[in-house]
Amino acid sequence: MEKRRRLVVAGDGEGDGGEASGSAARGLVESLPEALLVEVVVRLELEAACSAASSCRALRAAAAAAFSAVTSLDLSMFPPTNAILNRILAGNGALRCLAVNCSLLDDSAVGAIAKGSLRELSLLKCSSFSSYLFVAVGERCKNLRSFVLEMAASDDDEHFGICRKSIAHIVKGCGYLENLSLKFFPLLGPGSVDFESLVPIPSTIKVLLLQPVSNWQAKRLFPISTSLKTSISNTLESLSLVLDIITDELVAFITGSLHNLVELCLEDNPMKEPDLHNDLTNVGLQALGLCHNLAHLSLTRGKQNCSSTFRRVTDFGIMMLADGCKQLKTIRLAGFSKVRDAGYAALLQSCKDLKKFEVSTGYLSDLTCLDLDEAAPKMTEVRLLCCSLLTSETAISLSSCTKLEVLDLSGCRSIADSGLASISQLSKLTLLDLAGADITDAGLSALGNGRCPMSSLCLRGCKRISNNGIASLLCGSGTINKTLISLDIGNVPRISGRAVTLIAKNCEQISSLCLRNCLLINDSSLETLGSMRHNLGKSSLRMLDLSYCSRLSRNFLGLFEPPFFRGLRWLGVGKNMLERRGCSPTVAELLERKPGLTVCGNACEMGCRNQCHPDIRRQ
Repeated sequence: MEKRRRLVVAGDGEGDGGEASGSAARGLVESLPEALLVEVVVRLELEAACSAASSCRALRAAAAAAFSAVTSLDLSMFPPTNAILNRILAGNGALRCLAVNCSLLDDSAVGAIAKGSLRELSLLKCSSFSSYLFVAVGERCKNLRSFVLEMAASDDDEHFGICRKSIAHIVKGCGYLENLSLKFFPLLGPGSVDFESLVPIPSTIKVLLLQPVSNWQAKRLFPISTSLKTSISNTLESLSLVLDIITDELVAFITGSLHNLVELCLEDNPMKEPDLHNDLTNVGLQALGLCHNLAHLSLTRGKQNCSSTFRRVTDFGIMMLADGCKQLKTIRLAGFSKVRDAGYAALLQSCKDLKKFEVSTGYLSDLTCLDLDEAAPKMTEVRLLCCSLLTSETAISLSSCTKLEVLDLSGCRSIADSGLASISQLSKLTLLDLAGADITDAGLSALGNGRCPMSSLCLRGCKRISNNGIASLLCGSGTINKTLISLDIGNVPRISGRAVTLIAKNCEQISSLCLRNCLLINDSSLETLGSMRHNLGKSSLRMLDLSYCSRLSRNFLGLFEPPFFRGLRWLGVGKNMLERRGCSPTVAELLERKPGLTVCGNACEMGCRNQCHPDIRRQ
């Protein structure tokens, strides 16, 4: 099959010989049975299938036949143009699940997207749709069960404002909707999005996510009234809100209306320090005990606008939460500056079914995690972020949790090599984040010789490690070089091209690599990486972050031209590198040759995670 695909490409040759070989290739392909060609197209990745479809009529017909029968399609990592999307979805009446990266789409693609057969629709990174999108989905997708929308502000504020006020079309038109997720970026001021059109919330909704929503809007969505209690309380199971402020009153409205709530996620970003009587206190945490089915709880306060915390919540409030919600399986807390070991230990001791535990910027010490395997024997995920009081003793304690699969100690700067020696023996650990830890090459050697089937490892900002440590990690007696999919070694001053070469040669499945702010990385470092081949000649690398790698030349983008970095879907380069003059090729020229590639110049985290902004081709 590989030989036949190369024959199709032969038509790109120059002169009479190239034209002749191209005609011969097309003739050979067109003589093959259509069923065989359809089978070939089905096995190709989407970008390759689209390229093949443009080569000759036989493959174009095979691609159309293959796409017409697809019932589930995920284009979230591939930003199609209007033309490509229309070509892929034309004639498909069987599609039930569709996820699309809409950064290059506008209203011209709405006709292809809004199909009556759809049950699940996810439109991600939208920036150029008008209210027509909402009208079309509401009118055509009558059987839609799940609708997920991410929309970024465009240069046209009026256009964006109309979209924010068009949500009602979806709610009124899709009478069977069970999952509704609406995210608008950036987080605008309170009341900037018209979520009041959701009142009353349809009785079919089971999962609801709104971002951003003001405190007063949220209270109107969940009024404690007899007329609405029946329609909401028996259906809504999961609620996620990104607010301007979380208050006791809001928690009371939610717990008073939603008695069958299983999951509650509340996040706020106050513009200023909350007033004494307009904040979350111990009373609000006590009210959560009314949700007897609550299994997953997330309460977080961000510091994007001001350095505020939940300073009116103390250990006593956390203890009341632990006593009222003993059935919790997931706990995520951030911004609780007055809570200490006693409060966190109470949660761990009371919630015997706890599987996931996360605390950010918490004032907990090693005492919290003592005997954690006995207190929470089902624990599979622990995330203790930026907890400055934690030391390697916590890592040693956590090593007794034999079921642990995820361990995130990022920002815990006192974690040292002695902790890694214990962690390396966890036989089920697949994700480990040690960003900013005080580890050395000796610690990486322990991981490289350990038992962990690691698929994701973050060493960002571990300034004491070097190329030798990467060699010990990937060339040890363990299996990490065979299981590692994601590696972050950004902001490590002694990482150079040697480490990149080791990764390219030893990591068979590496899909995501972060090298941001590695100042020794240069063009030659990327040449080896770009030509690496694993898995029968294919490159596994899909995402690469090179933001702030200042030693790269102004022409480094030429290293990403075909045939190098085949399969790459996302490239982070940083705004300062895009602003260089005289680059060859330019970003526009590279993206024309690689339409399936997304180039981010906004210094986003890998894959623009949790970010939504217009594609660079529209900026």
